[in-house]
Amino acid sequence: AQADVASFLAGVCDNVATDNKSRFRKKLKNAGVKLRNIYDGVTCGGDNLIRYAMQKNAESVGVFMVKRLPSSHFAGSGDLEWAKANGFGDSKIAEAIASR
Repeated sequence: AQADVASFLAGVCDNVATDNKSRFRKKLKNAGVKLRNIYDGVTCGGDNLIRYAMQKNAESVGVFMVKRLPSSHFAGSGDLEWAKANGFGDSKIAEAIASR
């Protein structure tokens, strides 16, 4: 089961990096997990999934994740401030966070 988890997580990061929203959604669905339940436990390249998506310019996956997470998540995440500080303030993902 540990290998399955590692493979699942690697796949999640790959799907974000390649901005493959349909495969990303399918991966979550096949694993039977909700994004909000795993989000805090998953990092890609040392960053959370939203920040990783911004770095990879993975806007469709990033916006999808923003819509799937509760707005309360963003109140304390610092993701929008991070985006502005790191040059991603104009990204669609940052706009999606700001609109929450």
